[in-house]
Amino acid sequence: MVETSKASVEIEAGGDGTLVQLVAAGLEVELGSSIGLVAQSDGELEAALARLAAAAPEPVREDGPRNVTRKAAERAAELGVDVSLIDKAGFVTAEDVEAFAAAAADAPAVETDVVLAGLSTENVTLPAIFSIGDDDGALDGAFLDTLRADPAAFGALSSDERCEAYRRHGARIGDGVVLGEGTVIVAPRIVLEDGVTIGDRSTIRCEEVFAAGELVLLGDSFRLACRRAFVGAGTWTAENVEIGGGGHRDPWATFVIGELGFIGGEVFVNVCRPVVIGAEAFVTMRSVLLTHNVGHSLLEGFENRFAGIVLEDRAQIGVGAVVYAGCRIGREAIVVSNSYVVNDVHEGTLAGGVPARPIGHASRPPARPRQLELARRIVDELEELLRLRGIETGPLAGGGRGFELTGDEGPGRVALLEQARGEAFPSGEGETVVLTLEAAAEPPAGSAVLDLLARRVTGDGGVLLDSVREFCRKRGIRFQPGPWRYRGGLV
Repeated sequence: MVETSKASVEIEAGGDGTLVQLVAAGLEVELGSSIGLVAQSDGELEAALARLAAAAPEPVREDGPRNVTRKAAERAAELGVDVSLIDKAGFVTAEDVEAFAAAAADAPAVETDVVLAGLSTENVTLPAIFSIGDDDGALDGAFLDTLRADPAAFGALSSDERCEAYRRHGARIGDGVVLGEGTVIVAPRIVLEDGVTIGDRSTIRCEEVFAAGELVLLGDSFRLACRRAFVGAGTWTAENVEIGGGGHRDPWATFVIGELGFIGGEVFVNVCRPVVIGAEAFVTMRSVLLTHNVGHSLLEGFENRFAGIVLEDRAQIGVGAVVYAGCRIGREAIVVSNSYVVNDVHEGTLAGGVPARPIGHASRPPARPRQLELARRIVDELEELLRLRGIETGPLAGGGRGFELTGDEGPGRVALLEQARGEAFPSGEGETVVLTLEAAAEPPAGSAVLDLLARRVTGDGGVLLDSVREFCRKRGIRFQPGPWRYRGGLV
């Protein structure tokens, strides 16, 4: 069985022999590397064992207790406890697991606004748009009645006409807002900050308020129905996302997503109880978040649950996964594709399966040499992409890792410096973009620095800077300050 953050795959051996595991469990390997082989002769077995003995040993991670009894592991799975969080020398027992779970249950909840129905916002960065004033964007009653009575007629107007009508009647609509063909928002309070774009054939109905921060992008056929919704700046969704379902008019029906969030195509989110998603969180395509289960009578012993869901900052839900009512996905935790989550997933945990269980760590921070190697690869792959797109490149004029734009798209250059110090900056006409692991100086005029580890941009630039920033975004490096939207360029 091979498990990744995207899938669990069972591989059948192609023949008889002795299985030799070439890589220790828990280590990171390159895509396409050999992790094991089936030796079908004595010679193959000897060669494999010699190869294994020659491999350099990796340092042992000390992330938690190394000895867990079988009963403790089973009890931890039942209670949703991550045993690596239990601070104890020696064996962890079932009693230790139960004591840890009881202590967590007794911990005081962080106080929150009443609209979140008491959900803790620990490790959740609520979007700035969540704190708008009580009367911000209030529509006059007659206009709201018109919208409710004949939304199709209003949706037939141009985007500019709809935006201006909303403004005249009390909504706060920023500059550069675009409402797609046929798109209508029906809510007593509407706030759309600068640059919000909502795709074609979208329908938004809120009983109290709909608010979207700067540069939010909601894809075509976006459907939302709840009491109140707050979408953080820079968040974007793919097409055919539905947020609502049964109970969308209940008093607790609140949807909140933090800044720089992502929701994939055909995602369904039920909001009869609050759903709170932190900053830079991912809910990928065809996944489902359920805040209630209604079936046969609870008096006959059937499941009947109503409870909110929380995804902490930078959490990730894999393709086709289901998160059940009452679950909390910890900061930077990952739920692998096609999993069914029925218990909390702790911070930094990789969880998967039906039901989902902890299977490892969501990330394994690499050492500095490995970080530098990966940064070099980013620069090399960027140059390769540009060349394949017909953009001419050449070596940096002063040497070093990077390239010059030598064709019609130039002049300009991209360089990699482990430490970005002023005297080391490459110079020349056009834009200069420097990628670094440590920004040690302000960039000179006409230059920009992308700090890959701090995830920050300093300096100025144009098309080249935007193109490099977008290339990094697709590799999971989302830079501040934001929000920011790629409007086209070299990549």
